Amino acid sequence: MTATTQQDDTAARLIDALNSDRFVLHQQPIVPIASGSRDDAYQEIFVRFKEEEEKLLPPGTFIPILEGSHLMHLLDRWVVNRVIKWIHAGRRHDAEWSAPCCSINLSNDSLTHPDFPHFVIQQLQKGRVSGRKLAFEIVEEDANEHAGGLERVTRELRPLGCRFTLTSYNGHFIAPDQLKAHGVESVKMDVDIVTTLHSSRASLDHAHRIHQACVSAGVRTIGEFVEKAETMQHLKKLGVHYAQGWGIGHSQPLYGKQPAPV
Repeated sequence: MTATTQQDDTAARLIDALNSDRFVLHQQPIVPIASGSRDDAYQEIFVRFKEEEEKLLPPGTFIPILEGSHLMHLLDRWVVNRVIKWIHAGRRHDAEWSAPCCSINLSNDSLTHPDFPHFVIQQLQKGRVSGRKLAFEIVEEDANEHAGGLERVTRELRPLGCRFTLTSYNGHFIAPDQLKAHGVESVKMDVDIVTTLHSSRASLDHAHRIHQACVSAGVRTIGEFVEKAETMQHLKKLGVHYAQGWGIGHSQPLYGKQPAPV
């Protein structure tokens, strides 16, 4: 079997897995840390493939396979659908329950797919869920490369309350003063900056410049992959708005105390 044939076979298995719900969703909290902040915590959504957990497929391999086959938009849609169903099911289970905003990673396939915004709008309407319950994360370099797609998606979804974050952000592709024009409300600083704050003066200075420029532009900053107490101390001293990482909370199954969607 050639490598191409093997990848095609695996891609077909993944599509079948989507259709038969053999993926699961996890969440990790993103918490406000700025002094005096009144912002609410929210959560990033992660996708896990059951065959990974059952050791039938090496961890982390399904994303590159879907990317190589330009099928990531199908996974993105599955995630949007299941998150909205989870919120709807939770509200039916407990009328007083208020779901946190869920931040979903958005692939290039979805960013450039012309009807992705319409799909999201349909799902929100069908589930009777506010767009304020959804946020989307896009890698800075991808947002720059597909600026037209980003503009289309934000133009159609922001009026509903959906939020947008650039990840792996270092300001090399999109300057802080351009973020608002791109429909972006927050940035996750590049992991190489955040994880070396405690050991690198250059990283600390870079983080300071990003944060100050973003504040001036009315954009919030997030430090992710926070594992060390020293990292959190530096983020708070800088005035960064939110933090995420194992030092704050591990990823957990999304459904938790609320019922799984049906």
